[in-house]
Amino acid sequence: MEKPDLNLNAQTLSMIAHKLRTPLSIINGYCEAVQAQSKHSLEPFTIKALEEISTQGTHLSQLVDKLSAFNRVLATTEQNLKKQTVELKPLIKESAAKALALEENLSGAPVQTDTVRRGTFVETDCPPQLFITVDAQLLKLCVEELLANAMKFNNKTEKVIKVQCLNHGNSISLSVRDYGIGIRPQDVNRVFEPFYQVDDDFTGQITGWGLGLPMVRRIVELHNGTISIVSDRGLGSIFTINLPNV
Repeated sequence: MEKPDLNLNAQTLSMIAHKLRTPLSIINGYCEAVQAQSKHSLEPFTIKALEEISTQGTHLSQLVDKLSAFNRVLATTEQNLKKQTVELKPLIKESAAKALALEENLSGAPVQTDTVRRGTFVETDCPPQLFITVDAQLLKLCVEELLANAMKFNNKTEKVIKVQCLNHGNSISLSVRDYGIGIRPQDVNRVFEPFYQVDDDFTGQITGWGLGLPMVRRIVELHNGTISIVSDRGLGSIFTINLPNV
């Protein structure tokens, strides 16, 4: 697989993120203040409009955070990785909790009763006491992005995402499996390109920068690892990262 060109202008990306963050904080702040003070005296249309402004403002803030994170990862080298030995299962659970919280901000909390199961659910299959030496913050970000990607490309009422870890002796693999729309064959080799987005006739244009998977690949390669994709159209995808067990 040909490596994408990540030689982007870090200063430009940083400036864009900063310029977007300042007005967004003002928009979100005033929107929240108006909702808190005037909700009971406003017309239903105005209430609905404020809710939509708040939702879209939150989404835009997440996009700016993504741009800032991508810029930080681009600036990271193997020499300034902050490696430590961590247990993998708690790290995955922490990453899943954050990804689910962001998902709930956009689509609502999951609902589970005896007859109904709606929302997003992450199932983890990882042996206890499985340790790996990595930059923990970067690996968390990597797992969060893989989970966010699995959630995004799934329009089912019940989204089930499975995370599996295996110890191969000299390496450790971590797989994220979803049961969403899958990836078209012509897109598989391009999803790691910065700013590339899949325009799908089934789901419509997926919102975002197209930076999540390029950031994942960059993090994996900084750890001298590899990432692969297995995808079936209409059945879902499996993203697997392999990291040296040192």
